Amino acid sequence: MRTIAYITTVIVFLFSLNSRGQTYQFNLDEIYLGIAQEEVNDFELINSEISNSEKFKFRKAIRIAKMEQNTLNFNSSQRILALTEVDYLRLVRRTANQSNDSVEFISKLSVELPSLKDIIESDASYADLYNTVRPATFYGRIEALPDVL
Repeated sequence: MRTIAYITTVIVFLFSLNSRGQTYQFNLDEIYLGIAQEEVNDFELINSEISNSEKFKFRKAIRIAKMEQNTLNFNSSQRILALTEVDYLRLVRRTANQSNDSVEFISKLSVELPSLKDIIESDASYADLYNTVRPATFYGRIEALPDVL
């Protein structure tokens, strides 16, 4: 009789431990300390690559970009923008061809890419970009011709 009482007490005790363990289990949310969302801007990388080149050729760069099929991304806490490298190069070429100076280039480029407007207008590298790509455009080549008249 004593063993039956002892076995039932042990079984009841084990069931009570098992049920208490389940009632007190809960999942904690993940906590990230010191991690801030980084701003990824592939446009700055390609702009610096273009500005650092001696003689930039759009035709060659667009051909390479078509083969590689790269996408340029801009991720920040407020905006996300993705654009193919080919489209961006064509946009820069067209905007530089239509502009007479770097100020006009920056304003037209910020109209074309409104999500990057603040960055384009505040970054001085876009003026350097214009000075690098303007001679590679049609009207830039015509301006470089000597005046015959």
